[in-house]
Amino acid sequence: MKKICRNICAAGAILSFMILSACKPPAVQQELGASEALGKILAEETEHATSSKQVVLITPQWKPGASSTVEDSFKAAMKKQKFTVVTIPANVGDPMHLAGVGLKPDDFLAALAQAGGGVVVSLAGPPLLGPGDVNRVAPNHPPVLVVATASLGNMIGVPGNRAQVTSLVEAKVIQVAIVDSAAPALPPAAKTDAVHQTFAENYSFLRSAN
Repeated sequence: MKKICRNICAAGAILSFMILSACKPPAVQQELGASEALGKILAEETEHATSSKQVVLITPQWKPGASSTVEDSFKAAMKKQKFTVVTIPANVGDPMHLAGVGLKPDDFLAALAQAGGGVVVSLAGPPLLGPGDVNRVAPNHPPVLVVATASLGNMIGVPGNRAQVTSLVEAKVIQVAIVDSAAPALPPAAKTDAVHQTFAENYSFLRSAN
């Protein structure tokens, strides 16, 4: 009898979880799905950016110990490819005062130094580099990929200033930036799966010239 009761309780818990998941508003489900796709495409781009298996991942420290949907998706994909990911939480400021929010120059430069021959990936948006700070970035620095989006799924993102992101891409401080898309785009013809389709509907790339 006890075993039957335990089975009934377990079945009830699973059913409750399924009901709660199904009851999420469509907009929330869509946003989480887009963020999961973002993490997976970011992993693809990271793999293409370096022959090393070392990644320094900068994350916004909104809440100690918390991770975003994008971060979880990215790390899971990197793990499958046997990459080592070192996570650096960055204090990007107060989300209630977005004007001062951003990745501080010293935190960015420290991540570059730690990356060595690997790659730097920032989920904390673009670095807030002034003219003097840009000169501190070595020409042969590790590849830098930046997610500059308003949302990371289950938490807010750090989109930064689009003009500044573009400027840093053109200066080759950032090799690849992923930004929110103003209009849905079509995925590459060779990549029409659901992940690439979802990514193309929500985000776009800014790339530095080779």
